[in-house]
Amino acid sequence: MAQSWADRHQSSRGAAYMDHNQSPGPRTSSLRRVFWLALLPLSLLLLATFALIIIMVGRVHHNAQCMINETGEIAQARALADELHGIESWVQAAPTLAPVAREAADADVRKHLNTATELLQRQGPAVTDPGEPEPDAEENAVLATIRTEIELLRKLLVDEKSGLENADPHARAATRMAESLAAMCEREGRQFGERLVQSSQDFVRFVAVSAGVAALMLVAAMWLFRRRIMRPLAELREAVRRIGEGELELRLTVRHEDELGLLARTLQAMTGRLRAQQEDLEERVAQRTNELLRTARLADLGTLAAGVAHEINNPLAAIATCAEGLLRDEQRALARNGPPAFAHDPADGRERIREYLGIIAKEAMRVRDTTARLLAFARPESGRREPVWLQREVREVATMLDHSATRAGVTLDLDLAQNTPPVLGDPADLRQVAFNLLKNALDASSHGGAVAIRVNQRDDNVVLEVEDHGHGVAAEIRDRVFEPFVTTKAPGDGTGLGLAISHRIVTDHGGSLRLHTPTRGGACFTVTLPRLR
Repeated sequence: MAQSWADRHQSSRGAAYMDHNQSPGPRTSSLRRVFWLALLPLSLLLLATFALIIIMVGRVHHNAQCMINETGEIAQARALADELHGIESWVQAAPTLAPVAREAADADVRKHLNTATELLQRQGPAVTDPGEPEPDAEENAVLATIRTEIELLRKLLVDEKSGLENADPHARAATRMAESLAAMCEREGRQFGERLVQSSQDFVRFVAVSAGVAALMLVAAMWLFRRRIMRPLAELREAVRRIGEGELELRLTVRHEDELGLLARTLQAMTGRLRAQQEDLEERVAQRTNELLRTARLADLGTLAAGVAHEINNPLAAIATCAEGLLRDEQRALARNGPPAFAHDPADGRERIREYLGIIAKEAMRVRDTTARLLAFARPESGRREPVWLQREVREVATMLDHSATRAGVTLDLDLAQNTPPVLGDPADLRQVAFNLLKNALDASSHGGAVAIRVNQRDDNVVLEVEDHGHGVAAEIRDRVFEPFVTTKAPGDGTGLGLAISHRIVTDHGGSLRLHTPTRGGACFTVTLPRLR
């Protein structure tokens, strides 16, 4: 017994589930690894860059601070040297001074001496620079020498009042030391300036190199992100769109064995299951359609029964009458034990026999043609496509329905162009379409009406039109007239499957079946099929 669709569907789902959960599949790599691979080097570079920037900014700040301090020391050393120059000038001019000027010179010397002492105290000991210990030691030694000489000058000029003449060596030595201190401060200032410029240049170069490396790493991270994430996501989005449009034969490319690759494989498996289900559903629909087609064809054969019985009974009655006449003459001759009844006139007997045999042959051929048409109509579809001349098939169907039309008082007007090219199709299916349309037109027509059947070529198509002038199709069901079980006939007179089956047959042949209302009322069904090239 054939397995049902639900069982096959359940088994396919179970098999797919088992395959998905039991098969180990390829080893996947996480996108987290890609994320950290792209982000971690950039993060480490940024942290190292920030740390080095802080160190270099501290160095620049230190050099700038040292330069500012040295600038102050230079100004103080110059001021100290100026004060000591003033003392040295008075000391050198002391021998030539008048007594009155001597007192003024002593006062000015004390003033210079006090100012120099304040400047020396403000100068203080030199701050030791870890990078330059020797210059700082030398500067401290010079400051100590200046401090000693100033103390000696204070002792001579203020405490002992020995006079300016005895202070010349000390004033000269203090002045020279002050000038040497100013030169040393200027030299250190220049050094600190050079260091500041060098550290500033190093900082600018480091920032430029760091920015370039960071830009390159950022570009590499963006390229990796696009290649591993954005590109697969775009492909998945496009695949989902195409699958949503019904393209179930789509094959997805798995570029990397990660979460997105697993998603692509899952989507591919889902697409395969959908395709299998769709194929199974289409197969079931085709089977049900064929069953409905066969059922409808058998029902139509029942409708043909009356016409076929009339078409066959008339010839059979003529055949039976002729046979009975011949048999009756033969029986009369045998009853008399003599020659046949027409023995006296052999020519007349032969003529009568010839007439009877001609009638029998003619009516037998008529029966054969009727049964042949009936068998052609009832023959199951082969599923193959072959050249079909639509005008011939329509003529055969019209011949079968001619008795029904005569009995209903409806005239069949055939306009079948003989030069119409063939179409590619199944003859049985196309006869079914023609029969359904003609039968519906006859049922819709009233006594004394007419049904027009036209077959001709329009452009690259062959067109069949069946037009009646009956009650037409109601507006509320006009849009649903090709749906199953939709009918305008009274209950019990129709199943509502004829037009639905005809529409499917025409669609399967690559054509179209449409309904429109003629100007005189009624309905006109138009079948358009592509001509055979």
